[in-house]
Amino acid sequence: MYERLFIGNKLVELEEIDSTNTYLQELVINNENEIEGIVVVANNQYSGKGQRGNNWISEQGENLTFSILLKPNIEVKNQFLISKVVSLGIIDFLLNKGLENVKIKWPNDIYCNENKLSGVLIENSIKGSRIYNSIVGIGLNVNQTKFSSLVNVTSLKSVIRETLNLKESLDELLFFIEKRYLILKAGKVDLINSDYLTFLYWINESKTFLIDNKNIEGVITGVSSIGKLQLEINKQIREFDLKEIKFKI
Repeated sequence: MYERLFIGNKLVELEEIDSTNTYLQELVINNENEIEGIVVVANNQYSGKGQRGNNWISEQGENLTFSILLKPNIEVKNQFLISKVVSLGIIDFLLNKGLENVKIKWPNDIYCNENKLSGVLIENSIKGSRIYNSIVGIGLNVNQTKFSSLVNVTSLKSVIRETLNLKESLDELLFFIEKRYLILKAGKVDLINSDYLTFLYWINESKTFLIDNKNIEGVITGVSSIGKLQLEINKQIREFDLKEIKFKI
C-alpha cells in the first residue's frame, strides 16, 4: 500500500548507535556514490541530535529514530524547502493516522495539541552554490508514554490510544515524506510554501516570544525564503534566526 520509488529501498537497521545522522554522515564520507534515499534506523539512539545543540531523548524500542540521505541539488538559498517538505511529509503521515490539530513549530518541530511529537534536524553538504547532500534526522515519539521530566511532549500512542508497529509506521512515514519530496523535485515550490504556512504553529496569532532576553508580543506572519521566522512587532515585520528567538509556551 505504501510503495515507494527510492526512499527506504536501502535500509540499514542498527540495534544501538549514538546518532543515526553521524552514522550516515560517515557512510557518505566513505562512499560519495551512496544512493539517494538510504535510511539508517536505530532501535536505540543514545545521543541523538536536536535543534540548538540539544539531544533528542528517546526510550529504547519505543519510537522511530532514523536518518535519510537526500540529494536535492537545489541552490543554497532555497535550502529551507527541504525542511518544509520533510515537515509536511510528517504532517501528512499524522493526518493519515487520524490525528487532529497537528502543526509545524518553526523551523521543523511537529506539535499535536500543543505538545511536541516529532523533531527534525537537517545537515547539508554544499558544492559551489548548491546543496549536494542532505542528511535528514527524524525523531518521532510513537509508543513511549512516559517522558521523565520533559514537559509539553506527547506520542502517537498517547493521542490515539493504540500501540503501533514501528516497522509498519516507518514504511508509511517514508511514503509520505517521499511524496512531498517528489513535489519539490517537480518544482512545485508555491504548493510547498502554501501548505507549510497552512500548518505553521501560531501563524497570525498574537503571542509572546523571548527576544534579546525580553518578553515581546508579536504575530507570526510567515517564513522568509531562506527560512527566517517573520514576526510583526509594533506594525513592523522583523526576521529572526533560530538562535535569536524562543517561543514562550
